[in-house]
Amino acid sequence: MKKFVLGLICGIGLTATTAVYAVDTIQAYLFPAKFEFNGVTKEMNNKEYVVLNHNGHAYVPIRFVAENMGALVKYEDTTKTISIEQTNLSKKLPLDKDFFSYASEGKIKGIEFGIGSNKNDIIQKWGEPQKTGSWQTQYFSWFDYYYFFGNPDESVSAIRVGGDTVKYTVDELKKVIGEPKDEGLNDVESGWYLYYEAGDYQVFFNADTKNGVIKYLTLKKR
Repeated sequence: MKKFVLGLICGIGLTATTAVYAVDTIQAYLFPAKFEFNGVTKEMNNKEYVVLNHNGHAYVPIRFVAENMGALVKYEDTTKTISIEQTNLSKKLPLDKDFFSYASEGKIKGIEFGIGSNKNDIIQKWGEPQKTGSWQTQYFSWFDYYYFFGNPDESVSAIRVGGDTVKYTVDELKKVIGEPKDEGLNDVESGWYLYYEAGDYQVFFNADTKNGVIKYLTLKKR
């Protein structure tokens, strides 16, 4: 799916210097605006996103704004529809007594797609991924959720969750879900690992130190 730079009218008077012409029908100007979300300044990638001034109104990239406010943006080409939806993907992962119940089904509580989910179904529901890359296996990421598609049918083979979404201390983790089956120094990636099992699934937590803060968790089938 092509990426679209979509605008939201802010309705404020602006001035600028550089003219831009879109489809030979309107004249607009690049505007070097800064963004703050709940008091936190966010830098915009000027190579991908721009802010425009047209007739005294600011047009901002809707995907950049929506995602920084914790929402998913999708564009349906056939109906020319832009949809914005709130999502649990942008919220802190809930660690509670139900954690292993969901993990035993290859899922993370509050997130509808788990291990074995179809790649196209996820994209249809969540829209184009915010980032793609590879950690030995190709992944697509939405907020702090990284979905790996290592199976021949491109279904989900593993899920990694990192960032502020899973920022608990090791002590907080153990108090909520109990002592791990195994733990120790991580020989592959720096830090301290904690290993749990839930049915046919494995759950790895990686912290910066033995008593430090969780950096990410990984859920995969045994």
